Amino acid sequence: MATVHYRNAKLLIDGAHLSTSLNELTVSYAAEMLDETAFGDTTRINKGGLFTATISGGGHCEFEALGIEDIIFNRVGTDGTVITVFPDGITEGTQTLRGYAMLGVVNEFMIGGSVGTLLPITFSCEGRGLSGS
Repeated sequence: MATVHYRNAKLLIDGAHLSTSLNELTVSYAAEMLDETAFGDTTRINKGGLFTATISGGGHCEFEALGIEDIIFNRVGTDGTVITVFPDGITEGTQTLRGYAMLGVVNEFMIGGSVGTLLPITFSCEGRGLSGS
C-alpha cells in the first residue's frame, strides 16, 4: 500500500478551488450502528445501517472576490452542493492518490478569533449522497 502525504490537499466546492485558505481538512465516512440486541444476548449486537459522510476544515479568511468565506457562506443550507477532496494534489490516472466526493450540504460556518491573529474560519459539510472518484 502506498503512503499518502497530506501536504497538498485540495478542496473544491461546486468547482471552486478553496485550498489556499485552508490548513486543516478532514473526511469522515462511517455507518450508523443499529442495535439488534435481544433477550438472552450477553453482549450488544450491532448491524451496519445507513452511511454517513462529513467533510470539515479550517483555515483563514482572505475576504477577496470568490474567497473561501464567500463560497461557503453562500452555500450554507443548500442541498446538492458538490464537495470534493484530494489528499495530495490532483493527479489524473493515479491509483493511490484518489479523491473523495459527495453531494452535501454546508451545515456549519464560523468566522472569528482573538485579536492579533489571522481571522480563522471553520466549516462542516454533511453528506447527502456519495460518488467515487
